[in-house]
Amino acid sequence: MPSFVIEDYRPGDERRMMEIAPRAFGVWARYGIDYSLPRDAVEEGYREEARGYAERIKAGEEGLQVFIARREGEVAGYIVVVTDQAKSRRFGMKWGVIVSLAVDPEYHHGGIGKALVARAMEWFGEQQCRYLEVSTDQNNIAAIRTYEGAGFRAIYSGITLSRRLG
Repeated sequence: MPSFVIEDYRPGDERRMMEIAPRAFGVWARYGIDYSLPRDAVEEGYREEARGYAERIKAGEEGLQVFIARREGEVAGYIVVVTDQAKSRRFGMKWGVIVSLAVDPEYHHGGIGKALVARAMEWFGEQQCRYLEVSTDQNNIAAIRTYEGAGFRAIYSGITLSRRLG
């Protein structure tokens, strides 16, 4: 039996989400990888993103859900999922997106990411989604394995180029 539980977001969870986000994404995500960017701005960007998900949930945004992994009462990770209304209309089927998956590195390799993705898949089923997508960095092998283990397959790979001016 896992030493954690998966629950719906509760007000106040954003404090830990904001701590976890820069720790989880500081190594794998686009801005974390680009070491030409100021570290404090990168970390603040990830905190703002996590806070934004919580604010959207509190505002009652339709088709958005945040699930929290709790270990001994503490938030150890989270997943943000959404139904994409525009793509659902365009393709004639309910379209789901895993927007963000973050697990505090202190809790890596404990099955939390896998459990969060499993809960997201249940939710997408409850929403009657027929197509799901998620994007992750090509270097984030743990996330790729987690998603592939849940039945996702790679369909597209892109590249981001950057340059400073001035």
